[in-house]
Amino acid sequence: MKGDKILRDTIYEDGAQLTPAAYKRALQEVCYMLDVSTPVTLPTHYKHFERFNRVKYLPRDFVEDVDFTAYILERVVEKKKPEHYYV
Repeated sequence: MKGDKILRDTIYEDGAQLTPAAYKRALQEVCYMLDVSTPVTLPTHYKHFERFNRVKYLPRDFVEDVDFTAYILERVVEKKKPEHYYV
């Protein structure tokens, strides 16, 4: 994002259980897909993502200079429909 405008977005699907290693792997793959350097990831980033399904990286989290104001990852979890509906 640059200000309030979304510059680019992508969807990444992975059936793996959410673990710190799976999070880092997914982050690296999404960054590769968007041609952005991978930010420095701290345990607090993972904990925030695990708890709120969203994490925000700022330009200071990147070693290289970036041309955006925020890099946001969101997890979308599909809710399973019950097999039987009761009326």
